Amino acid sequence: MKKRKGSVSVRAVWAIPILAAITIVLGVWGWMSRGVDFDNALYEAVGLINNANDTYNQGPALSDWHIRIARWTGVIVLFSAALVAVGSLLQQRLSTTVARRLKESVVIVGGDPLATTAFEAAQWQGRTALWLGAPAFDAPALRVIALPWPPQERAQAVIDYSGGSDHILVAHQDDAEALTLARAARLTAPKAHITVLMRDVRLAEDAGATLNESRTRVLSQAAIAARGLAIAHPPFLIAKDRHQPRIHALIIGFGQTGQAIARDLIVNCRTTYLELPRLTVIDPQAKALEGVLRVRAPEIDACAETLFIQGEVSGRAVHPDPKVIAKAIADAGPITAAYVCLSTDVEALSTAATLQSLLRSIDLDAPPIFVRVRELNTIAPAGQADRGLDALIPFGDLASILTASEFLSDTPDAPARAFCESYRASLPAEQRNDPKNRSAFAWDDLDETYRQANRDAVAHIPAKLASAGVNPGLWRWVTGLPHLGPDDYVFTNDTQLETLARLEHERWNAQRRMDGWRWADIPKKNEARRLHQSLVGYDDLTDEVKEYDRVYVRQTQTACRGDA
Repeated sequence: MKKRKGSVSVRAVWAIPILAAITIVLGVWGWMSRGVDFDNALYEAVGLINNANDTYNQGPALSDWHIRIARWTGVIVLFSAALVAVGSLLQQRLSTTVARRLKESVVIVGGDPLATTAFEAAQWQGRTALWLGAPAFDAPALRVIALPWPPQERAQAVIDYSGGSDHILVAHQDDAEALTLARAARLTAPKAHITVLMRDVRLAEDAGATLNESRTRVLSQAAIAARGLAIAHPPFLIAKDRHQPRIHALIIGFGQTGQAIARDLIVNCRTTYLELPRLTVIDPQAKALEGVLRVRAPEIDACAETLFIQGEVSGRAVHPDPKVIAKAIADAGPITAAYVCLSTDVEALSTAATLQSLLRSIDLDAPPIFVRVRELNTIAPAGQADRGLDALIPFGDLASILTASEFLSDTPDAPARAFCESYRASLPAEQRNDPKNRSAFAWDDLDETYRQANRDAVAHIPAKLASAGVNPGLWRWVTGLPHLGPDDYVFTNDTQLETLARLEHERWNAQRRMDGWRWADIPKKNEARRLHQSLVGYDDLTDEVKEYDRVYVRQTQTACRGDA
C-alpha cells in the first residue's frame, strides 16, 4: 500500500540521539586532549548528559572548549528527553479524547495484518480514521489515531469509540470474537457499512446468513483471494488454450485458501466445453481434510474428481517418494494450473521452487504455478522471466484482498446489486411488488440468502460468456458486470439458451452440493436437512423448474448488455 506524499518527514525527536552523540564525542575528545585514556574519557563523557556531577560544576575540565560545549548539548538532551516523554503522554491522552468525542469516519477493529493495511488505505484516501487494537499507540495526525485495546472489555471499547462512523472494518485474529465485535459496532453505529474479514470460509458464509443485514458484510479472506485469482487467470481459459478436456488443478496445501480455490473451481468455473474438474491435493493432513470435505459436501463426487495425497512437497521434505507423487500426478492427466497455498510467504516460495523441480521430472507441459503471498512484491510480475521464482504468479496479497473487500465503498457489491435490479426491472409490477416474492425484493430488503445468490450468479458470468464464445477481451479482468457491445450476445436462439440453461443448472447443482445439499425424492425441499428434489440432471427436470435456469441466462444477457 502506498503512502501519501509528505507522510514521511524528519521528526524533531531524532535530534535527541544526534545531540547525545555530539555530547559524548566532544566529551571524549576533551578528556583525551587532557591526557586521559579512552576508557576513562568515555566514562566521564557519559556523565555530561547528567550534569548533576561535581566534575562539571567546577575544576580545570571547564576550561576546555570541547567540554563546555558538550555541557550545553548534554543539558539539551536531558531536557528534550523529558519534554518528549511528557509530550508523548499528553498526545496520547489528547488523541484518546479526540477519538471518543469527535468520532472518526473510518474505524478499524482488530490486530490482523489486514488491519495495518486498512489503516494505511484510510490515510491514503484522506479519511479520518481510528484503529482499535493496534500493536502500539500512533497518531500521525490529530484525526488519524491508532490505539491499543483500552482496559475495558473489547466489545464495550468498540461501542465507546465507533459511534457515528461511516465505515467499520473488523479484521480480528479470532473469528468468533470478530462477530461479537461486529455486533457491538452495529449497536453503536446503526447506519455504518460494516465489513468483517474472517479466516474460516465456511464460518464466514454461515455468519453472513445469520446476521442477515445488508450493511454488514461477512467475507472470507481466502474466498476473496480465490475469486480474484479466477478473475485474473480463468482456469477454463487456461485449459482451453492448452487443449485440455477439463480443468486439472494441483493444490499444495489444503487450508482455507486451498479449500476456497477448490470450491471456486467447482462452482464458478464450470463451462459447456469442459468435463468435470479434477482436483489433486497434496497436504500432510490430506486424508483428514478429505474427510471433513466429504462430511460438508457428501455429494462432491458428482461435482469433481478428487485425489488426496497425504504428503508434503516443500523445501524441507518431499514425501511420499517423489516417484510416487509424480506418477499419481501424471496418471491424473495434464495439469491446468498448480496452486501453492501455505501459511507463510517463505514456506510458499520454498515449496513452489521444489514443485517446479518436481514437475520438470514429469513428462507433461509445465503448468502455470500460482503462489499465495501476503506481500505482492515478493515475486516479480508474471512474464518477466520463465525460470526460477520469476516464473511464479503471485495472488492473494493483503492489499488486493482489502481492495476487493470494498470496505471503504458506500455501495459495495455493485455488480450483484446491478444484477438484482436488472432482474427486478424485468418482472411485471405485480410480481416485483408482491410481498410474498422474497427473491424480488430490492437489494437492501433481501434476505442474505438471496443476496448471496446474486453474488454467485455474477461470479459465474465469465464462464457463461466463455461458453457462449464472447470475446474474452470484453470480460477478462473485469471485477464488475461485463459490458457487451450492441453486436455481442450471450445467446441468439432457443438452442443456445437451452445449452446455457443446462450449464446454469450444473452450476446450481455444484453450488448446492458444495454447501452440503443432497438429492432426495421428496415433494418439497427440506432446508433443515438440506435435501432437494431438483439435484438431478437437467434432462430430468420439469419444464417449470428448467425455466428457473433459463431466467438466470436471460438475466445474464440483460445485465451485461444493459437492456433492462
